[in-house]
Amino acid sequence: MSVRGAISTMPAEDVLEWVASRRLTAPVTFQRDEVQRSLVVEDGAIVWASSSIRNEQLGAILVKSGRVTERALADALETRAETGVPLGKVLVMSGLISEVELVEILATKIRETVTEVQIWTDGTFEVVPRPQPPATGVSAQLPIEICLTVARRRATRMAEIMALLGDDSAMFYIPPTASAPAPGPAGAALDLPKVWMMAGDRYTAGDIATAFSGERFATFDALTRMIADGLLVLDRRQSERTNSAVELAAGARGRLRAGDRAGALAMATKALEQDPSDAEVRRTFTQAERARVAEVARGLLARHRVPKKLREPTPELKLTESELELARRVDGRWDLLSLVRSSTLREAEALLAFTRLAEVGVVELG
Repeated sequence: MSVRGAISTMPAEDVLEWVASRRLTAPVTFQRDEVQRSLVVEDGAIVWASSSIRNEQLGAILVKSGRVTERALADALETRAETGVPLGKVLVMSGLISEVELVEILATKIRETVTEVQIWTDGTFEVVPRPQPPATGVSAQLPIEICLTVARRRATRMAEIMALLGDDSAMFYIPPTASAPAPGPAGAALDLPKVWMMAGDRYTAGDIATAFSGERFATFDALTRMIADGLLVLDRRQSERTNSAVELAAGARGRLRAGDRAGALAMATKALEQDPSDAEVRRTFTQAERARVAEVARGLLARHRVPKKLREPTPELKLTESELELARRVDGRWDLLSLVRSSTLREAEALLAFTRLAEVGVVELG
């Protein structure tokens, strides 16, 4: 029997202590807004962690930290799909990474996940006990109490960090007078000059953490200290930017639920540009496009319309080739439906393109 509740009533720390005291075997899922983080527990120890945020996922960490190439990861994912063997096991069996190294990364993911959810003050949780442990292949084995001890030690500082950064999408710039920080001690998890250079190269906080094997707390702490020392400046113009296709797609679905079809399609399009290979991103784009096209069609095709050109397109309008093609075909004689159907574009794309041309004042739709 599953147990569900609100984090405001039973904090994540209490949930995990309850699971540990009963030595449960269960996935434990925490969700806040569109972000979901899950822990797989076996007999009271955490063996796996997963997240809906792309930068926190195992494949992204392996690629961005330089341990596995994108091609090798794609092949491993294909093997997993064909055989059902867990990804971690496929990677080790293929010789792409050692089991020791993989376990270290998984342990980091677990600690960081517990640290994150431990400071959440809202959201929901769900515990689904299972009689048998799930097949995770290669896994870590971290006692819940140890993870909570680390999270408690970090809690105050992590809350301060997130109050400043906001979220993973935080971006930075280097002030003209700043110089690179001194390297940390030998064997440190972070290369501080590299963190600083990546921040200056417009990587998000989440991207930088992923490049350092998912060491989120250490990376975010270093970035925050660099801001305090005047080595970096937080770019607040980026405060509304999300940093992954998954987050953008989630935002698009939220806008669809709120009835903002144009906003949903804009976010879904950005998500598709970032990661066209993600199935969920593609589904979200299709849903948003259909909803927006249906809305546009109801307004534009309800009566006979003959578009008229008001002015020639100019470079500052930043029109796409498709939009320019349609603008050239408007001659004041063809009706809108005929122009759409005779276009080389899909009808959906043509309708949206005409909407854009009308918005920037190139054509009048009649």
